[in-house]
Amino acid sequence: MSRTQLLKQIFNVHSVAIIGASRRMGHPGHLALMGLKEFGFDGKIYPINPSAREIDGIKAYPNIKAVHEPVDLAFIAVPAAKVTPILRDCAEKGVKGVIINSAGFKELGTKEGIEREEEVRRIASSTGMGIIGPNCVGFHRSSISTMPGLPQSAEIKAILKEKGPVGMTSQSGWFCGFYMHQCALRGVRFSTVISSGNEADFTTIDFLEYLGEDEDTKVITMYLEGVKDGKSFLKVCKAITPKKPVIVWKVGLTKAGSRAAFSHTGSLAGQEGIYGAVFRQAHIVQAFSSKELIDFTVGFSLCRQPKGNRVGIISSPGGFAVATADACERFGLNVPRLSEKTIKALKKVLPQYSSTLNPIDLTMTAIENPQFYPECMEILNSDDKIDSIIVVTGASVVYDEFIVESVREIEKPVMVVLTPYGIVETGPSALAKAGIPTYTYPEEAAKSLASLTQYALSSHRVTGFYPRV
Repeated sequence: MSRTQLLKQIFNVHSVAIIGASRRMGHPGHLALMGLKEFGFDGKIYPINPSAREIDGIKAYPNIKAVHEPVDLAFIAVPAAKVTPILRDCAEKGVKGVIINSAGFKELGTKEGIEREEEVRRIASSTGMGIIGPNCVGFHRSSISTMPGLPQSAEIKAILKEKGPVGMTSQSGWFCGFYMHQCALRGVRFSTVISSGNEADFTTIDFLEYLGEDEDTKVITMYLEGVKDGKSFLKVCKAITPKKPVIVWKVGLTKAGSRAAFSHTGSLAGQEGIYGAVFRQAHIVQAFSSKELIDFTVGFSLCRQPKGNRVGIISSPGGFAVATADACERFGLNVPRLSEKTIKALKKVLPQYSSTLNPIDLTMTAIENPQFYPECMEILNSDDKIDSIIVVTGASVVYDEFIVESVREIEKPVMVVLTPYGIVETGPSALAKAGIPTYTYPEEAAKSLASLTQYALSSHRVTGFYPRV
């Protein structure tokens, strides 16, 4: 069985044992149990705790051998010193895969920690049982999640329960949760999110290969501290990027960051120049911050891919119209003067004092006339010299329903800069719920669109294949 086939089995299990299950709020064994329950896992759950008869209304068992039914996946949340005997019990039980949440391995930098991790690797190799971790929180899919069951709004949970196009692998468990929450706020849905931890057995490269072959995954994103096999990483990414974008936020590029990466997961971070060269060779999209990774995820997963770099801008706020034009050109996009035919069509629907060049400045009259947005979007959609559209809304949410309906009807890629003030967003906006890429600032939208455009044109030029996300 290949590594990818084994991962496919692990991600589609029918029974899970939580070894170290606990009633204590905040304990990893409790959080994993809550994650399974809250995301509606419809298989069997077996809490393992020698001191409990039941946990959260579910019968508990003293050890995994006491479970007489088959167990497909085990989540281990016990002290590191107890992990290896439990792994052997899992192997004897016929468990297909194990998630080791426990810390206290290679990341300690001690002989004892390194030896523990080597033993984990030996057990995986000798038994054929797949191991994720140690020092991780497992994985999230729409139908099963071992990631911490922390308080989320009903709207966020609803989005996270929907299957989507983004597959993500991260060497930070905490960042998985933060990233998922921030992306869900903006309407992003996921196929699989994986916390890889120290990677004693399954590595980032294994997860990349899985996501590259997974039909549900259209966009791959990554939080990366380091890779163990640079050549294999490059080879796998080169094979994937003509078909799917791979977006990477690489950390640990400074001396201080490199030290932190080793103490976090035991990763050897590497030099910025080396990774930059690898990313360019493999056509990887590099994000330079957590915010940028989230922004790019929104754009790449929710926006159609442009066929060129010519952008039409529609804005009610005049200041942000200028700022959007600046940002677009700064990031390599073209903001062309509109054709006479397009200008003539715009003048038929807009007041005389509105600018019909590019950007199209709707002025504050758009508050009273929100239909200006869909009318202008339809006109730009018909202009064969415009490849994509950035819409900047004003200080009102009255435009939302008009923009949602219009984006559904036009063919060209659209990104929206939402600028209402005096409103505190506690959940996804109407546009985010509808799967429309939204941003707070013009620079974020422009850079995301520029990166998406560069990837789309590069993919088309290199392979002759034009993917649509």
